[in-house]
Amino acid sequence: MLKTTVPACFSDRRKRLMDSAPDACFVFFGAGDPSRLTRRGFRQNPDFHYLTGFDEAGAVLVLNAGKSHLFVQDRVESEEIWTGERYGLDRAKSVFGVDEVVRVLELDSKLDLQFSDAKEIYYTLGEDRARDERILKLIQNSSRHRGRGRLGLLPVHDPLRHLALLRSVKDPFEIASLKAAASATADAHLHLMKALRPGMTEGDAAREFQYHALKGGCTDLGYATIAASGFNATTLHYERNNEVLKEGDLLLVDAGGEVDGYTADLTQTFPVSSRFTSEQKSIYEAVLRVNREITSRARPGTSYRALHSFSVDLLTGELLALGVLSGNLKENVNTQTYRPYFPHGLGHYLGLDVHDAGIYQEEGRDFELKAGMVLTNEPGLYFRNPAEAFHGIGVRIEDDLLITDSGALVMTAGLPRDPEAIEALRSQANHGN
Repeated sequence: MLKTTVPACFSDRRKRLMDSAPDACFVFFGAGDPSRLTRRGFRQNPDFHYLTGFDEAGAVLVLNAGKSHLFVQDRVESEEIWTGERYGLDRAKSVFGVDEVVRVLELDSKLDLQFSDAKEIYYTLGEDRARDERILKLIQNSSRHRGRGRLGLLPVHDPLRHLALLRSVKDPFEIASLKAAASATADAHLHLMKALRPGMTEGDAAREFQYHALKGGCTDLGYATIAASGFNATTLHYERNNEVLKEGDLLLVDAGGEVDGYTADLTQTFPVSSRFTSEQKSIYEAVLRVNREITSRARPGTSYRALHSFSVDLLTGELLALGVLSGNLKENVNTQTYRPYFPHGLGHYLGLDVHDAGIYQEEGRDFELKAGMVLTNEPGLYFRNPAEAFHGIGVRIEDDLLITDSGALVMTAGLPRDPEAIEALRSQANHGN
């Protein structure tokens, strides 16, 4: 079904981007080749989606002199019979609120004039060589309109920084979509924990999550599901999902559904049988303490890098308390003895991409968190050394945090995290109650 309207926030985003560089011409290519007749696997470019909400392949957005120009494919019945109805020029203009809609076949001639009026170009080089050559040729050709006193070719900049600043603070539409995705994702994880039995496979777990995520209102999955049991959970981006689930093992499920293109990112670790072993519970509780302490410290004015540094201190302290490391905290942090057990970052920004656009550091200074930012909180501990007491245990606990004026809202709070609650749920599942 084609959209009949989009929220005003898309127009506002375009205006704010143009205001950030008023003498520039911005060029954004959507995903897909307009000459292709299939939409299989089509996923809109996230920057293009952020600025337009337009979900057809082969489109281009040009922003210049305070006006937005959307280049789209014509309606062609012989093609629509294969790929479905298109918006076409008139409907695209009314639905998406742009100033002008033009046939994508006219892009080169229009850009020639747009570039001649600009003082700089914002375009992402390096994604498509043929497209880069096309844009650079147009920039070169447009110089003839600039008179004998021109100072050479227009400078070309990457729009990433401008977009990262905009995309890092979510507007109400984005927050609503992320909350819906997080709620549906947490509910799908809960259904999975109730359905899982020893003897099923990791793939069964992934499919169970997908079914309930889509049934619960998600339009797609945000990324490939990780369903890692036993020693597989010590591999951060485990992909095979083909082993049988065994009594006594843990299962780590990292999976998120998306709504309106915005994805959740949630990880739960729980026993395949009804209870944690004492070793598993010790590691799980250590990671949970860190997860909760980070949540309590996430607020405007701090930074992601400060939170990550704090998580390193906390996890190193837990490893010392468990007897995995020896010595004092400061020495272990300085020599990074924790790295084999916590090799990744605390989290990342979240939005249209699972690792969303955002700035972590600028000009040597940590970028402070602001209300409206969304990031993951995912401490973990992984034991791969066969000589260690906790060998084969991998635990990660991941939540999605919305930074508010006073702290952080856990958008994935619908999933039980206390080990006792998990054991009660798993006991009911394994006994068929």
